[in-house]
Amino acid sequence: MRSVCVIVFWLLTFSVAKAADIVVKPLEAGSALIAIDGELELSDIESFRAKAEPLLAGRTTVEFRSKGGRLLAGIRIGAQIRAKRFNTVVPDGAQCASACALAWLGGARRFVGENSSVGFHTAYILKTAGPAESGPGNAILGAYLNQLGLSEEAILYITHAAPTSVQWMSPEEAAEYGITVTRLPTGVSPHSGDAASKHPQGSPEQRAIDFVQSVLEGWSGPNAELMPNLDKLYTEKVLYHGKSEPRQAVLLNKRRFASRWTQRSYAIRPGSVSATCAAGGGTCRVKGTMSWKLHEANATTPVRGVASFEYSIVLKDSGPQISAEIDTVNEPSTASNSLSQVGRSIQQLLAQLSRPAKAPAKAAAKAPAAKASAAKAPVRPKAPVTQ
Repeated sequence: MRSVCVIVFWLLTFSVAKAADIVVKPLEAGSALIAIDGELELSDIESFRAKAEPLLAGRTTVEFRSKGGRLLAGIRIGAQIRAKRFNTVVPDGAQCASACALAWLGGARRFVGENSSVGFHTAYILKTAGPAESGPGNAILGAYLNQLGLSEEAILYITHAAPTSVQWMSPEEAAEYGITVTRLPTGVSPHSGDAASKHPQGSPEQRAIDFVQSVLEGWSGPNAELMPNLDKLYTEKVLYHGKSEPRQAVLLNKRRFASRWTQRSYAIRPGSVSATCAAGGGTCRVKGTMSWKLHEANATTPVRGVASFEYSIVLKDSGPQISAEIDTVNEPSTASNSLSQVGRSIQQLLAQLSRPAKAPAKAAAKAPAAKASAAKAPVRPKAPVTQ
């Protein structure tokens, strides 16, 4: 018990390094950039809070250049970023690892530059023999990642690497584990407009794109946060997958979908989004492609794939609303990210290859069962986003 207390005390209080540089840079139209450079220390928690307090929610981006720092500093700063709905970015050529990567995860929208890198590893303490994995530290870290709405698979991925190594996240891994990230071309900043659309910030097209992004981010989060916001997202009548439906009918379908698929992840593919708006900017159409992953409450294997989506967005003074939507599955598949399950699948495949070939009649007998199993996957146009 005493050793556990010492570990937690070290995680929460031990600090000897120089604090990071935290600088606020005002931008146009009331937006701002908070630049953080250097390893995160406990003193940075209060320093960040004081500098972030007067800044506008949803209009601020936090830029990171850091090799790491204290676990609690990364978690507390990340939690403040999420509470303020700030965006986060690792700029072109920069590195953000360890505690920095945890703070970066708190962003309402997360961006990375073309040549930047984001890396994770397990929580650890320093012992005489060197760094050693910390159970209490990982418990604190897991609780934080769960509050961000990340899946169990994503949490295992983030905490997988040993203390002496770093798991550098690739775009493919981010999509696979449901960590929503937007990659920026060289020289483009997230506060100057969406990299894929290149529309001016504040333009009708950019407002529509930002709204669609926020909708998909909401669907990637837990039901407790999603459900209270559903009603205000839609107009009274919605052209829903080609059929005119009252809003309440659409919401009923969506609530049923959310109740079945309790864990969801949607990541827009970089460069796929486009937006066109009518004269005057009252109504906009947003199209794009996304990777998606769905997990039923009692299932061990997720369903994943790629889908095309299209929304019609009405830009109102009270906030944008969806007047039409459709999405079409392009590449449905089922897979498990568990290493143990992958190993079992390989063993089963090898066992099948070593058996004599089955007679055609027996193979045909199994076809209905396979078809029935496939019917559970969301392969119809309505399934990937909301049902």
